Amino acid sequence: MRALLAERLRGEARVHDLVWSSRFRVHHRVADRYRAGRLLLAGDAAHVHSPAGGQGMNTGIQDGHALGRALAAGDLDAYEARRRPVAQRVVALTDRMTRVATARGRTLRVLRNTLLPVLARIPAVRNRLARELAELDYR
Repeated sequence: MRALLAERLRGEARVHDLVWSSRFRVHHRVADRYRAGRLLLAGDAAHVHSPAGGQGMNTGIQDGHALGRALAAGDLDAYEARRRPVAQRVVALTDRMTRVATARGRTLRVLRNTLLPVLARIPAVRNRLARELAELDYR
């Protein structure tokens, strides 16, 4: 931990005593089906992914909204057809974001740290990422 902080923060933080530690593992999964008879899945039960981008809560709320609409309309098959592709897209994006954030090789980290600030200055890239993270196009 000390070596990591020294590399990333260059003396701005110090570790004195380690009280608790664990490894964080990320899983990316989407349920094969969102409906099996009377059983319906939504939110974390339907998909699990990295917290990268903060999309988990939005996706779950949108699932709940779509499920409510499908129940009201009596068209439960439409729920899975509408929401599963969204979950697959979110999981794919968070997987890519996690891979970029946790790049292990020095060359990849340098490339990431150099390229991301440059890309962030391009309005079209910034806007596209913001829309994707906010899930504004998944209605």
